[in-house]
Amino acid sequence: MGIARYENLDINNVVNGVDAFGQYTTTLTKWYSTRATVQDVKNGLSITKDERVYTDLVRFILNYTPNTKLIGLNQNLYAINYRGQDWRITDAIESNDRMTITFLAYRNDPITPV
Repeated sequence: MGIARYENLDINNVVNGVDAFGQYTTTLTKWYSTRATVQDVKNGLSITKDERVYTDLVRFILNYTPNTKLIGLNQNLYAINYRGQDWRITDAIESNDRMTITFLAYRNDPITPV
């Protein structure tokens, strides 16, 4: 069994919209701060012929509360701020006894030319 570490997180509301020029916008506003068990931080790099794509994946384990239940039901409306970066939730896994909920989250850096 690996060592678990507890880290501070900010949970953000995500609002997608369109500005006056017709461009899509994403607005993040802080909802609340919490602490979670952080596991399996994975940094990845894919190199194709013309570009590099950096991707990161992490697992956050939080206590099951009404707020985390809401996040699990509407993953597209929330983001997690961890280490100063915004992470989008890909999966929400409830434990069978509903004591914890696990969020798998990813972050993509901009594509970089080779």
